[in-house]
Amino acid sequence: PFTAFDKSPAQVEVVRRLGNKVYLGNPAREEVMRAASADVARLLVVALDDMDESLRVVEMAKRHFPRLAILARARNRHHAHLLMDRGVTDIVRETFLSSLQLSEMVLGALDIDPATVRRAIDLFREHDERTLIETQVIAHDEMQLIQSTQQAAQELMELFEADRDERREAAPAA
Repeated sequence: PFTAFDKSPAQVEVVRRLGNKVYLGNPAREEVMRAASADVARLLVVALDDMDESLRVVEMAKRHFPRLAILARARNRHHAHLLMDRGVTDIVRETFLSSLQLSEMVLGALDIDPATVRRAIDLFREHDERTLIETQVIAHDEMQLIQSTQQAAQELMELFEADRDERREAAPAA
């Protein structure tokens, strides 16, 4: 069972007809969350389209319901950094996984070996997730962030080149 919040009366009605518990209201308001028993809930999933509103929900939850675990959807990398600034560690970036999947499909459509594609996607994912965490401390300094992003791009190219060289060396001689 779960409890949802929505500001749209029409959406609330749809969710209720499906048999789910839903509140009409703004989850950034403490009294709305209390009415929904947030004080006994185990988990809060924040998946709002409006970045500022999602940050307000996180801030309110952290302040009034500190034992509540928070998982959040981030609209983009900047939003992820803002959530991280507020102590959220379990974040799914909205376009990240779909971009990886699309990249995998593109490489497959170009007839690149599936194992090579999988390795490239995995290398990129690991590198990008590590870079996201490393750049969080400088996310508000545009010049440092640009420099770090450029360094990360160069590092990624070197990782891909090293991986390609390893695969060549491991390939059986023809």
